[in-house]
Amino acid sequence: MMERRSPWWRLLLSPSGWLALGMLVRLIHVLTLGNEYYFGDTAEYEQVALRILHGQGLGESSPRAPLYPLLLAISFWLGGEENFIAARLIQLVLAFVQMRLVVRLANRIGGPAAGAFAAPLIAFTPTVVFAAGLLYPTLLYSTLLLAATLLAWELADRPTTVRGVTLGMLLVLAWLTDMVILAPALAIGTWLLAQARRHPGPLRRALAVTLVTGLAIAVPYASGLRARGGARVFMGKAQAVLYFARTDTVISRPRWIRTPPSERFVALPPVAFVAREARLLRARPGAYVHDYVLEFLHFFKPLPDRVTSKNRFNQPWILWVGAAWFLLLLPTSLFGLLRAKAPLSGRLLLGAVVITTAAFYAFFFTQARYRIPVVPQMVVLAALALATAFPRLGRVWADPAAAEMDPRR
Repeated sequence: MMERRSPWWRLLLSPSGWLALGMLVRLIHVLTLGNEYYFGDTAEYEQVALRILHGQGLGESSPRAPLYPLLLAISFWLGGEENFIAARLIQLVLAFVQMRLVVRLANRIGGPAAGAFAAPLIAFTPTVVFAAGLLYPTLLYSTLLLAATLLAWELADRPTTVRGVTLGMLLVLAWLTDMVILAPALAIGTWLLAQARRHPGPLRRALAVTLVTGLAIAVPYASGLRARGGARVFMGKAQAVLYFARTDTVISRPRWIRTPPSERFVALPPVAFVAREARLLRARPGAYVHDYVLEFLHFFKPLPDRVTSKNRFNQPWILWVGAAWFLLLLPTSLFGLLRAKAPLSGRLLLGAVVITTAAFYAFFFTQARYRIPVVPQMVVLAALALATAFPRLGRVWADPAAAEMDPRR
């Protein structure tokens, strides 16, 4: 007979124990980074943050959404200008919130066993750990998107006005962090409309509240931006990256549609951008579809590439560790989407957020970094798969104390 586990082991094998280990890993990771940044875009966020800190506004020419620079400005206010250690310590709080949300979402959709598997997965997923020290909006946006996903599930289950207001606020905050939220927000909204048949009256009223809340926050901001001439482009940074992908001699090599480097880049407003892409699609449908599918599949490429910065994060062995983990996560999450013993509606919600994000980025340019915000949803799907494949182990991890009393052990 096996010896009874000590209370220490009971705590370690619980979701809280796994998350504590995950926080320890993230803390060590953040402390080893020092007061430096490792990717060039951080300098742009820093400039905007300093403008905010000194009361100069965002700057009309900045292509960056305002929420992350605002968070960075708060960290500078608390810890001093250019204090990136303070910024990363604040992000550790976000990292903990994100891990708790993953476990809660897995538990809500798949039960305690799924939540128990989700805890170690999210605690040690390399790209998610990496994002805790990344001075980009990635972690903030990912946490907001995950919270919106969880709230959508809870809103469909128990529609209330408070949940409707909160969801509207979360979606707008995510929009103020990264405009790519347009794609998963559409997926979440469509999913909620499909669920309205379960609670046609209460859910529709709650969704109306969500819409009104979102518009009440977004419209004044957009109007002020337009008044300052700042709303003239659609995803200016993404358009710049698309231009680079079509002109760079290396990156554009597998593409069929290319732009002469001599053609000047101009960021377009939404209607003009869509019209230009529609003309390209009509003129060269085969080439356009080829490039789109190429980018969509590249979104899920395990080994990160297209990284120009050279630093500790993209050493070959680190990239291969991340690729090996994703090679396990991708098929497991796919199994969770297709075959897990969990409500189909929940699996579709998670899958829709991932697929629509990939589909949106495929119109522009895809990198491994762009899928980090939807890795938590993939982790939940993987946890549903593992809870289906190993239900007893999931029960043990969910409640180690109860497992001690299991006569079959």
